[in-house]
Amino acid sequence: MSLRRGAGWAALTAAAALLPSCGMVGALGDEDAGAQTATVGVLVPQSGWQQADGEGVVAAVRTAIEERAGDIGGWTVEVVAVDEGEKGDAAAEAVTELADGDAVAVIGGLTTPGVRAAQPILDDEDVLFVSPADVVPAHTLGADPAAPLRPYRSYYRTAVGAEPPAAALARYAVSGLGADTVAVIDGGDPAEVRAFTDAVDAAGGAIVASGADVAAVVAQAKTEGATAVFVAGDPEVAVQVSEQVRTARLEATLLGATAFGGEFAETGPDGAVRAEPAELDATAGIRSGSLAEQTGVALGEFGAAAYDAATAVGTVLARCLPPASSASSARKGCLGELSELDFAGATGEVSFDEYGDRSGGSVRFSVLRDDRWESAAADG
Repeated sequence: MSLRRGAGWAALTAAAALLPSCGMVGALGDEDAGAQTATVGVLVPQSGWQQADGEGVVAAVRTAIEERAGDIGGWTVEVVAVDEGEKGDAAAEAVTELADGDAVAVIGGLTTPGVRAAQPILDDEDVLFVSPADVVPAHTLGADPAAPLRPYRSYYRTAVGAEPPAAALARYAVSGLGADTVAVIDGGDPAEVRAFTDAVDAAGGAIVASGADVAAVVAQAKTEGATAVFVAGDPEVAVQVSEQVRTARLEATLLGATAFGGEFAETGPDGAVRAEPAELDATAGIRSGSLAEQTGVALGEFGAAAYDAATAVGTVLARCLPPASSASSARKGCLGELSELDFAGATGEVSFDEYGDRSGGSVRFSVLRDDRWESAAADG
């Protein structure tokens, strides 16, 4: 196998000054004459505040593909960087061009609009798409994490979320439960209250009652027609809230993170939803310094996860390209191979669940039923 960076890389370098000029890796010998070409696209912003993160992603992908793709006889693999746009506005055009060519995989998507624009296009063409940055639940679980339905079978992610569970729960309340009016009870964790409140606002919902007085907040929640009540902080407060909601006959879903520990499961109502942190730490396993030396640039926020994404893709290419007659005919085989991987990556253990999520990498949702917490993903 030979690996080279295509013209798209040179164009990105000139436009965004991401990396030094990249030539072909190794001269093509006689045995490479007539070699077929497969492309790994790297979808990153060329300008704006995420340009530096894009630099780390592209360099990490290049390094990992060089290391892991292996000797694939008869094939030349190109790493081609394309522009996502500052707000994902260029992503659709960029990935359409890749899919119309000999792309077998795309790594990247650093913005939510960019991911959403690329997903259907790449999925229609069976092109593997792996994001090192995305942690939005809807992109892998569908609109309702409590009733998951994978929207795109070609989409995976190696991202490890560092977002507070309360913020992810707020998005779930508004988009998944349709709770556009929410009450918030501060049981002793103001930071959790802020994270939840800010995320509700960002998602287009409204906080109609808030405070530390349980009875007063529940009464106002009923008056305002709140459809969800979030409890922050102390599990004992959560028990009080559950009792008060029952007494007031308030029809609202109880939500919590740290507050839903302890004895809450024994007293809380069926249908209460809990959010817990990712099982993987966002920085777990990163080979500090050495990986940055290998790539030649600062990794940025997503570089290590991009390295893991490209390690996965490179491993898959060594399996799915050799028997294929063309890049396009290899695509479905590549999709099937990725779901089977399990390896020690730069950010920790890398494997994928049935939805394409990084196992243990995202906030986990669970629902209370018959005094037991059940994984929300298990409902699907």
